[in-house]
Amino acid sequence: MNEDKYEILELAVKEQAEELTKLSQQTQDLISIVNEFKGQLSNFSKKLDSQNISVENDTRPVQKIVDNAFLRINFIIEDILNKKQPNNLQVFFQSDAKKWAVILVVTIIFLTYLYWFSLHYLGR
Repeated sequence: MNEDKYEILELAVKEQAEELTKLSQQTQDLISIVNEFKGQLSNFSKKLDSQNISVENDTRPVQKIVDNAFLRINFIIEDILNKKQPNNLQVFFQSDAKKWAVILVVTIIFLTYLYWFSLHYLGR
């Protein structure tokens, strides 16, 4: 019975040793990947430091685009305001209808007085 326990213990220790060797190998692989990444990162950092970045201070093309955009916006707004629909009274005063309205009013007044005249003088 002691031998069975000893064998079971020996098998457990062997399994743990195998697992530890696998974990150790995986850890070594991860360390090599990290070291390779560090190397690539340092190369990138060196290239970035050696790179000359110049900024162009000439903003005239951008200013021209912005000015053109403002002009187009102003034109669109003015066009919309000019297309405003006039009300009926404005249309009436800008047309020839006022002449006909005056003729109509004078005619109605004339016919009204003619009717009163006919009732007053002809009714006697």
